[in-house]
Amino acid sequence: MKTLLHNTMRYAPLILFCFLFNLSSAQTSSNNYALFFAVHQYQDDGLTNLPNTIKNAEAIAEVLRTRYDFKTEIVRNPSMAQIEAKLSDYKRDYQLGRRDKGGQLLVFFSGHGVRQYNNGYFLPADADPDKVISTAMTYNNWRPFISEINCQHILVAVDACFSVTFDPDWRSMSGNTRFQRKGELSEEEKLLINHQKYRSRLFMTSDAKEDIVPGRSNFARKFLEGLSAFQGRFMSAQELFANSIKKAQPAPRGGDFEGDDPRSSFLFFPKYEIPKINTDQFNQRQRDMQAYRLITQNPSIEKCQQYLQDFPNGNFIGEVSQQLLQLQDEQEWEFAQLKNTKASYQNYLNLYPKGRYAAQARTKVQSNSPTISPSTFTDLDNMVFVQGGTFQMGSKDGESDETLHPVTLSDFYIAHHKVTVADFSKFVTSTSYKTTAEREGGSYIWENSDWKKKAGTNWRFDAVGTRRKQADYNHPVIHISWYDAVQYCNWMSSQQSLQKVYTINGTTVTANWNANGYRLPTEAEWEYAARSRGKDHKWAGTSKETELASFANYYEGGKKGNDGYKFTSPVGSFKANDLGLFDMSGNVWEWCWDWYDKAYYAKSPKSDPVGPNTGSNRVLRGGSWGNVPAYLRCALRGNFTPDLRLSFIGFRLSRAGR
Repeated sequence: MKTLLHNTMRYAPLILFCFLFNLSSAQTSSNNYALFFAVHQYQDDGLTNLPNTIKNAEAIAEVLRTRYDFKTEIVRNPSMAQIEAKLSDYKRDYQLGRRDKGGQLLVFFSGHGVRQYNNGYFLPADADPDKVISTAMTYNNWRPFISEINCQHILVAVDACFSVTFDPDWRSMSGNTRFQRKGELSEEEKLLINHQKYRSRLFMTSDAKEDIVPGRSNFARKFLEGLSAFQGRFMSAQELFANSIKKAQPAPRGGDFEGDDPRSSFLFFPKYEIPKINTDQFNQRQRDMQAYRLITQNPSIEKCQQYLQDFPNGNFIGEVSQQLLQLQDEQEWEFAQLKNTKASYQNYLNLYPKGRYAAQARTKVQSNSPTISPSTFTDLDNMVFVQGGTFQMGSKDGESDETLHPVTLSDFYIAHHKVTVADFSKFVTSTSYKTTAEREGGSYIWENSDWKKKAGTNWRFDAVGTRRKQADYNHPVIHISWYDAVQYCNWMSSQQSLQKVYTINGTTVTANWNANGYRLPTEAEWEYAARSRGKDHKWAGTSKETELASFANYYEGGKKGNDGYKFTSPVGSFKANDLGLFDMSGNVWEWCWDWYDKAYYAKSPKSDPVGPNTGSNRVLRGGSWGNVPAYLRCALRGNFTPDLRLSFIGFRLSRAGR
């Protein structure tokens, strides 16, 4: 594998936007163009593929096409030659008058970015990471090329690691701060006149201090939010930056480059259409209201579940979900009273620690009454019994692959905490098993202090067993591939004379869902448990970001380590959710059983879904120590190839509830 790849902090997705805009033709459909170059797959093995580049390009293209009347073109996985040829074609078209010189053009680059030899580079699909000078696009060469395109206005936005290197003044950090000027936006007529008379060459970068940019771009999201939410007459680049993009993390930067006139501006003119009455939508709303009235008149679990199934995007989902929880609370208490055992009352408390009958249940649990006898509904060692039920999986405010839909689950068990280094060490010692990480010279142990740089290699962890502190063994195990995780599950089953869930033949793994052994949770089980049996919690344990630091180890806006842990934290270091589960949000991502499919929610079974039959990536959930809160949400769906192992990926165990 290429040496350059191992230095994971040198690469991240890059998005380059170039907008060419002229007021005199901004509001016509014939002179607004958008050209996208999105690199998802790289030819060199030393460069990881990027899952979100084409998705981001399509999302931005859609907003520009529908809200701002752009004609769009997307070139997927372009080579260096294809990028040069296409840009040259556009430059020639403008020069020859085939495209309106006073019109608008967006050029969007999405792929890996790198800083080397005191320059910044964009990497096309055929880039060689060991020869970036000859195979990658250097900003110093392409910035003048873009500036020379014969159009009135250009805005360049770069979303990448070290994207500030696009700024011609980045070394001295003495560049312009035009996007921060106050008072310039209040004189609309002056803006319009100057926009016609003077040229602009502006840029935005996703970082201001050579920061590392997350793979799921917060910069791109804020860019989209700003374009999508605007409702006024027109919007300047300064206004877009100040109201939306400036709020991204890490902190972005704005300025100008070759050919800019400081009197000029870049403006967005939304197109507006007369709204039409949608009779289907009107009738659907009437049915929605009638179904909710029936629930309020005579509430029942069946009616609530039917509503959530019939109206996954209904206007009363919150009210119906709350009603369903109350009814389930009542039913669970009635069941506990009929069983009349300590275990049944404890199970009620596990499900509803703040329920209507919580005080009475605690009294029963603490009672020595002889009427209370053992029950089969008990937690296993280090595992929580999770009673099944129906909940709304996904999020109506999340990513496009988080479609809200009802799911009904059977009972299951899930571990209090992630598998630790100590847990996994027993497996390795007992079986002499070598993980993928070890076979390639690394370790499955997180070294909190011992980073080494060995001759001829990049940063890696010390081999197993060197200068290890005992406390390290209570950290979650990392550098574990999905294949390593299922092997561990089968070993744990054999240790307790349970039936193995998985049949493993190389990279082909099948599951026996009737087996009683250990396994990875399904994606639906994981989210249901993280949200304490499907409650409307944004993060595991809370929906308030101000409380998140009590529940999770995560990257806190440029203050990594202010929770006391620079990387992973020992399991159980933070508060558990209402089910008593630790670190469901943060610390390390967790492997789930399911193959990933972006559109799966729309076609998944309503009961006990286990994911598609095939795929290329397996699902990851929960976020890690290196992610900001947005990526720790219970509904967020991560995915990687099952052979991948990184310093922020681990797993936890589950079992069937039989």
